[in-house]
Amino acid sequence: MISTRDLTDLPLIDALNRRMQEMAALESVFAIEYGTPRFEYHPRWDQHEQMAAVKTGSGDELFVHFTPRGCCILGFAHESAMSPYRTQPPQPWPGLFSSVPEELRGSLEEPAFDVDSTTFVVWRLASDDRWSTDDVEYPNDGYDDGSNDLLSNLILSPKDFGDWLEENYEVNVDLSVVESVFEHVPITSAQLAKLNSELPLKELRRAIIETGFPLQ
Repeated sequence: MISTRDLTDLPLIDALNRRMQEMAALESVFAIEYGTPRFEYHPRWDQHEQMAAVKTGSGDELFVHFTPRGCCILGFAHESAMSPYRTQPPQPWPGLFSSVPEELRGSLEEPAFDVDSTTFVVWRLASDDRWSTDDVEYPNDGYDDGSNDLLSNLILSPKDFGDWLEENYEVNVDLSVVESVFEHVPITSAQLAKLNSELPLKELRRAIIETGFPLQ
């Protein structure tokens, strides 16, 4: 079960980057009509940088910052006893940021990531052979830092993600299209029409373009 206690299922940096873009691209063709999507991907966050996010709508958030130096993931689970809002004034959990490498400290200074609202941090330098997190003392409540719930969004299978789209947007989703996108195959106009036949193709293509995912 993925969490900061066990990060073995978290993909390599490049694979995670692609997966975040794939999920954001697929959701974008439905989110046009419904506002803020759950999965975001910004292909040109800065020069040679990308940013992805998962926002549950209930206050929990996950930010993933990809840079040439590596990747930093910051998460906030509002029900966690490790929430900075457990104290007044708010304070991060002891040791939470103490081991983040200097090369990735810039991620902690990104105002868009709301670093002050953080219950866990995960990182991996481009030269590392594994993901890392600080060796903090977890609360004895089983929920820990809430990382299981949030990080699970990063390892969804095509079927899991297709099922989530169907439930969240009350639509029928062609699993073959999801599988194709999860293989990072450029999406076709015919596939876009299968996903959402209610909107003009040009709107669907524009939504995909904003995520940077390749179109055929």
